[in-house]
Amino acid sequence: MNDIQKTIFAFLWDYKQAGILDPNTDNDEYLLSQLFRLSTIQKEKIRIDQKDEEYFLNKNQSNSKSLIERKSQNVKNFELILEVESFANTFKDIPSLENGLVEFKKFHSLKGSNKFLLGAGNRNSKILFVSEPPSYEEELQQKPYVGEAAKLFEKIIEAMGLIPLNKSNCNIFVIPAVPFRIVKTSDDKISDLELIKPFLKRYIEIISPQYMIFVSKMPSNILGLSEFLKFDNREGYLGDYLGIPTIEIESIKSMINNPEQKRKTWNSLKLIIQLMQNENKQ
Repeated sequence: MNDIQKTIFAFLWDYKQAGILDPNTDNDEYLLSQLFRLSTIQKEKIRIDQKDEEYFLNKNQSNSKSLIERKSQNVKNFELILEVESFANTFKDIPSLENGLVEFKKFHSLKGSNKFLLGAGNRNSKILFVSEPPSYEEELQQKPYVGEAAKLFEKIIEAMGLIPLNKSNCNIFVIPAVPFRIVKTSDDKISDLELIKPFLKRYIEIISPQYMIFVSKMPSNILGLSEFLKFDNREGYLGDYLGIPTIEIESIKSMINNPEQKRKTWNSLKLIIQLMQNENKQ
C-alpha cells in the first residue's frame, strides 16, 4: 500500500471497530475489496514495469551487441573477398591457378572433401564446359562425371560434333564450378561459393575460350549471372560472359532423373552449335 491507502484503511478500520462500517454489506465489501485491489494492482504494475525495463534493457544490449558482431563479420567478409580477388588475379596460367586453389586453405568445405577436382581435357580447346561440383565418386576418380552421368555427358559432346574426354584427341576442356563437394555453413561466415567466384572468373579469363557452356545453374549463380543471361528460357538462350558466347544447359544429374529436361538442353545447344558452324564456314 502507498501512504494514502494506508491512511484510508486506518480510517475504515476505526469505523469498523466503532461499528459504523459493516463489512457484511455489499457497499462496504466493495469498498474494502477495491482498496486492497488497488494496492495489489499497483504492486503488480511496479513489478511488471521493472521486468519490462529489465527485458528491454537486456534486449537492446543484446541487439546492439549482435549488430556490432554482424557489422564486424561483414567487414571481415568484405576484406576476405578483396584478398581472394587480389590473390586470384596474380595467376597467369592454368597450372599456377590450380596450385593456388589447392594451397588456399580458407574454404569451409575442405573438411569434408577428399581432394580437389581440377580441369580435364584439352586446355587449348575453343569450347569450355563449366560443370557441377563433384560427387564423392567423382572426387575419388578425379573425373567431372562418372557412371551414367559420364555416358550422358559423352553423348552430349558427340551430338555437338565434338570429341569427349575419354578420347586422346579430345577437343573440349571441362572445369568444375566448385572443385570440391560443398558443405553448408551455419554461421555468418562467407560461403565457399563467394570465395570460389574470383578463382572461377580468373579460370575463364586465362582459358579465354571462344564458346562456353554452363552445366546446371551453379556456374551462373556463383558468377551472379542468373538474371543477366535469362537461362530459364525453355526455347534456349545465347548469352554473353566476358565477351564469350555462353549458354546454360540442365544439370546432367537432373537430365538422368527427368529425361524431359533434355529438350530444354538441346534447344540451348542448337544455338551454340549453329554459332560454331557459322564460324567454321567463314
